[in-house]
Amino acid sequence: MSDEIKDKFDKMTMKEKLAYGTCIAAFVLGWGLTIAGFIVPPMGIISDSVLWILGQALLYCGAVIGISSHYGSEVRNFEEKITDYMKKTEKDKTNQTQ
Repeated sequence: MSDEIKDKFDKMTMKEKLAYGTCIAAFVLGWGLTIAGFIVPPMGIISDSVLWILGQALLYCGAVIGISSHYGSEVRNFEEKITDYMKKTEKDKTNQTQ
């Protein structure tokens, strides 16, 4: 499992690594500030701004992960269509020559 993850990470572009890295940083920062909001006085009361930051961090993570997943699946579908078309074209050419 670890080798699979390492291979996927090695195949990522710098843009993808940066996007996922900032997503992880925003997620950790958002939750870290939320937990800190419980600890600092007044105990148990979280400021609206902390909740806003958490919401923005989660929204950013969802956008980064969602967009990359969507376009990744679109590219795979496009590649499959092209491959199927090429196979069909080759098959048609072979049938015509016979």
